[in-house]
Amino acid sequence: MVIDCQISVVVVSYNRVDALIETLAIITSLSPLPSRIVVDDNASTDDSASRVRATFPNVQLIIQPTNSGVAAFNQGVRACDSEFILILDDDARPDPASLAHAHQAMQHLPTLVAVPLLPVHPKTNRPEWREQIATHRFPMMGCANLVRRSAWLATGGYCEAFFLYRNDTDLALCFLALQTLDGSRHDVYFNPAWHAWHDSPAATRKSERWLELATRNWIWMARRHARGFDRVLGPLLGALWALWLASVSISRVARVLTGVFAGIFSPAPKLPIAVKPDGLAYRALLRKQLRRG
Repeated sequence: MVIDCQISVVVVSYNRVDALIETLAIITSLSPLPSRIVVDDNASTDDSASRVRATFPNVQLIIQPTNSGVAAFNQGVRACDSEFILILDDDARPDPASLAHAHQAMQHLPTLVAVPLLPVHPKTNRPEWREQIATHRFPMMGCANLVRRSAWLATGGYCEAFFLYRNDTDLALCFLALQTLDGSRHDVYFNPAWHAWHDSPAATRKSERWLELATRNWIWMARRHARGFDRVLGPLLGALWALWLASVSISRVARVLTGVFAGIFSPAPKLPIAVKPDGLAYRALLRKQLRRG
């Protein structure tokens, strides 16, 4: 299926050169080519930069002096000028037909600002999310998302204070809290038939770093987007789930508790002026997570 060249692609990489090269091979095989392909490398210590230069000379390469986490995505988006941007982790490869369908949907619906592609493992065909129904006002995003650049800029993109983890879901909630000119809300649409291949160890076992940062960021997300009792319930459920993932490991439990402490007692990042949550999208996220649990 043909992909309209109005799409730019932003990939952020960090020390996964083989995955990055495989992702770029898929992107550069699209017909026609995206209008721009940006790789923002987070100070990788492998040969990511040299391999990209040698193998894909037409790819725009940005090299960060240090690992800036999700801030690299924001810089990559600012380097693009197309209306639609495909945001990819370095180990995520979009299915071309799925990308074309997502792009077509966004062209026809001006209030549609993002379409997350379902992450699916390339060898097992196992989806990372259990959702089986096409859904509007979907409160999550993941490793592969087609977004509208104007909405990304209006929300500030990924919250850089998060550094890693939960930044994608936080941005979905920000998108849903953006108002249109007539006072209605913008939309994030998910269709389980539209997928991206994602081969990530983090999908099956969470690292100690994930347990700390994801727990902190989940609590921050509740403080930013939840209203009423959900501001208590959300962090509590998130902490309990992280402790369950930590199992009986003392070091892993300690990382969860460190994340809980940071999430409660450190200042939550402020929302952009344009983002005005009413708590409904966060409540939908909580219900979704409870069903998954």
